Amino acid sequence: MQTENTTRKIAILAVDGENFEVDGHYQGSDRKARCYTVTKSSDRSIRVDNISQFPTHQSIRELMN
Repeated sequence: MQTENTTRKIAILAVDGENFEVDGHYQGSDRKARCYTVTKSSDRSIRVDNISQFPTHQSIRELMN
C-alpha cells in the first residue's frame, strides 16, 4: 500500500522587505506537515528545504544571512 504525499502552500511571510512562501509537505491524511520548504517569492528559488519546524520570521532572517 502506497501513501500519498502532498504539498500545500500554507503561508507567505514578509521578512525584511522580501516575501517568502512556506510549503508544507504532508503524508497521507496527516494534519501536521512532516517538513517545510521556504521559497523566495521574487525569483522562485528554494532557500531552505526539509526543515522540521514551521519557520518564524526570525528563523528565516537567520537562515538567509
